[in-house]
Amino acid sequence: MATQPTNPFQNSSGATSAVPATPARMALDNLLRRELKVSDPNDAKLVAEALLTRYKDTPKAIAIQSEAQGLPFMTSPTTPVTMLAAATSSDAEMEQAIDDVNRDLQELTTNTVLKDVTAELQGWALAIRSAIEAGTSAARFALEARQKDKAFAIRRQMSDYARMARLVGTLTPGVNQYYRKLAQSLDEVAAVLLVKMGEALASVGFSGGRFLLQVPYTELQVRRDAVLYALQNLVGATQAAYGQNDWPRGLDAYRQLFSLLEMSGQGDLRSLLLENELSRVMDQLIQRAAHGTADGLRALGATAQLDLERFRRLVFIGRRDVSPESPPLTSFLLSLQLFADAFDSSGGTRLLRIARPPILFYGLYGIGGMTKADQRLLQLVIERGLFAEQLDCFTQCCNADLITTQVILDKLLYDLDRAIDLYALGIDELGEPEGRAAAYSHLIDIFLDEDAFEPARALPTFPEANLERIESLLRPVDDGPTPVAQFWEINAAQFTELMASTDIRTQELCVQKQMEKRWKTLLQTMAPNCVSLENLLAVVDDLINNTIESLNGDPRSCEVNILLPPTQETSWNSLTHRILSSGANRFKQ
Repeated sequence: MATQPTNPFQNSSGATSAVPATPARMALDNLLRRELKVSDPNDAKLVAEALLTRYKDTPKAIAIQSEAQGLPFMTSPTTPVTMLAAATSSDAEMEQAIDDVNRDLQELTTNTVLKDVTAELQGWALAIRSAIEAGTSAARFALEARQKDKAFAIRRQMSDYARMARLVGTLTPGVNQYYRKLAQSLDEVAAVLLVKMGEALASVGFSGGRFLLQVPYTELQVRRDAVLYALQNLVGATQAAYGQNDWPRGLDAYRQLFSLLEMSGQGDLRSLLLENELSRVMDQLIQRAAHGTADGLRALGATAQLDLERFRRLVFIGRRDVSPESPPLTSFLLSLQLFADAFDSSGGTRLLRIARPPILFYGLYGIGGMTKADQRLLQLVIERGLFAEQLDCFTQCCNADLITTQVILDKLLYDLDRAIDLYALGIDELGEPEGRAAAYSHLIDIFLDEDAFEPARALPTFPEANLERIESLLRPVDDGPTPVAQFWEINAAQFTELMASTDIRTQELCVQKQMEKRWKTLLQTMAPNCVSLENLLAVVDDLINNTIESLNGDPRSCEVNILLPPTQETSWNSLTHRILSSGANRFKQ
C-alpha cells in the first residue's frame, strides 16, 4: 500500500503541484520577487541564497556562513547602537518658548482673581502641553507628509488658543496682560514649529529640492498593491466563476481596451496590462524614493513625472470609448490615477526660507534663487511680528469702544497667521493657497474703511501703515496695473480670474465665520460680562459678513448643510403622489 505524501502540495507520484493562487500568496510572491530579486519564489534554494546576499554583512549571516565552513556558530548577542537626535539651532528656542508657556499657565492657574475659572484654565494647560509635545515631535520629521500635516495642525491649534487668550484677556481687564503674555508665548511655540519643520528639510540635505511626496513612503506600497489587485480583477485572475445571471463586464472591458489601444496607435500602453511589467515600473519608482530620504526625493522629483506619463496616458485613453461602463475597468483606472497622484509634489518647500537666513539662500539652497512668493512670505513674517508688538501696547483700559477695536485687531493678527500657513504650503507663484490668503486682505479693507465699519473711526494710535503693507502683500495685485503689481511682476488679470472662477476667498471667509460663531459659550464661561458679548461678537460677524458681501457673496451660504440623496421609496412618492422627500406634506394629502 502506497504511503500518502506529507506535503499538501505533493501528489502521489512525488511531484509538487502548483500552489493555489490566492491573493495573499500572490502578494507574498510579488514581495519576494521585488525585494529579493528571485525569479521563482517557490524555489527555497534561490530564496535562501538571496537572503544571504541581502543580509551578508549582518552578524547572523556571517555566523551562518561560518557554521557552513565548520566554525562555531556565533551566539553572543550584539548591543544595538543608540542613535541620538542631532541638536538643531531651534532646540534652545523651543525650550525657552515651552518654558514661557509653562510659566504663563502657572501664573494664570494660581491667580486669585481667576479662581472661579481655575478648572477651565487647568484644562487649557493640559491640552496645550499635550499639543506642544505632539507638535514638536512631528515637526522634527516634516519630510514625511503626515508628520508635516500634523505639525501644521498643531500650529493652528496653538494659534486658536492664542486668539482665545487675547479675547478673554481683553474682556478681563484686571488680568489682561497675563492672558496676552500666554498668547505671546503660544505664538512663540507656533513660530518655532515652522522653523523646526524647515530645519527638518535642511538638516537632511534637502537644500534646493522642490519635490515632496504627497503621501508617506509606506502608503506607496499600499497604492501599488491596489493597482495590481484591480488589474487582476479586470482580467479575471482573481474573479470567481460567473453565475448564470452575471455578465463578464471586466473581460469585455479588457478586450475593448486592448483593441482600442491598438487602433489608436497607443500599443506601447498594453505593456501596462501585464502584471509583471506594471509591478516593475511601480517598484522602481518606490525604490527610487529611497524610503523618503532627501537624495531619493530629489532623484524622484526629476524622474517621476516622466516615468508616470504612460500611467496618465492610459487613464486618459481608457476612460473613453469603452461601452458599456465597466466597474472593474473603472477601479483599475482609478487605482492607477491614485498611484500617480502620490508623486505630485506637495507644498512645504518654502519652509526652508523661514528656517534659514537669507544670506544662505544663494548657492546652498537651490540654483533658482528666491521667487516672488518666497519674498512675500518672508515679508509677511516680518510684518506679522511688528503688528503683534503694536497690538500688545494698544490698550490697557476697559473702554468699550477700544475693547471692540482690540478684539478686531487680534482677529486680524490671527488671520495673518493663517495667511502665513497658506503661503508656506504653496507651490506656485500664484496658486489657490495664495488666493485664499488674499481673502484676509479684504477683511483689512473693510476694517480700514471708516464709512463701512464704525470701530475704525476713532483710532488715534492705530498702526494703519502696518496693515496697509500687509494688505499689499496678501493681495499684490488689484483691478489694474499698480506699482505694487509691477514690483511683484504678477499678472493682475490672471489673479482676478483665479479668485473669481473658484470663489476661494468667500469659502475661506466662511470658514472663519463658522469658527467665530462657536466661541460664544467658551467666552461666557471664561470672561466677565463687563462688555456685552452679544454686541462684541456681532461686530466681528458684521466685519466678516460685510467682507463677503463686498466680494459679491452671500453670508447665508456659509451654513453647512449635508444633504443626503433621496431613497427609492421617497423618489417614487415624489413622482406619483407629489410627496416631498422630507415627508412634510404626507398627512395633508
